[in-house]
Amino acid sequence: MIYKRLLGLFILALLPLFAFAQSQQNVSISVSATVAGTVEMITINTVDFDDIEQEGSEIRVDPIFGERSGKMVARGTPNAEFRVDYIRQRELVNLDGEGIIFFNYEVAGNGIDDQETAELLDQDIRDLQFNEEGEFYFWIGGTIDLSDVNPGSYQGEFTIEIEYI
Repeated sequence: MIYKRLLGLFILALLPLFAFAQSQQNVSISVSATVAGTVEMITINTVDFDDIEQEGSEIRVDPIFGERSGKMVARGTPNAEFRVDYIRQRELVNLDGEGIIFFNYEVAGNGIDDQETAELLDQDIRDLQFNEEGEFYFWIGGTIDLSDVNPGSYQGEFTIEIEYI
């Protein structure tokens, strides 16, 4: 009985809103967002291509088993879930003159600091999670095709985006 009265009062309270909404042609909705926290990315090692063996015209650094892979740690909210995105192919520019090469990135990730048990993070968007200390580790590798390359030092950037979910 009390619930019916409360429901009746609730419906009566909404009637002025319905009448107001019907007389208006524009509706405004206020939206707000709460930032869950920031993520700090720390580069521990960069990808090392010095004196690496070449297989045909390609050089490959394995992000899971390669000693020359780059390493980054993300620090965020402990146990929070997040998604990762990165551009799979980047242009590296010759600092000594003309020429560019393309680097096809491969990224592996793990909630613990153990490269060999890391999981390859491919094109699929998946939910990942920071560990209890708020850390998640990334190892960066990939492939470069050197079949048509001018001599020189090549440089480029790698950007990884982390979004809390």
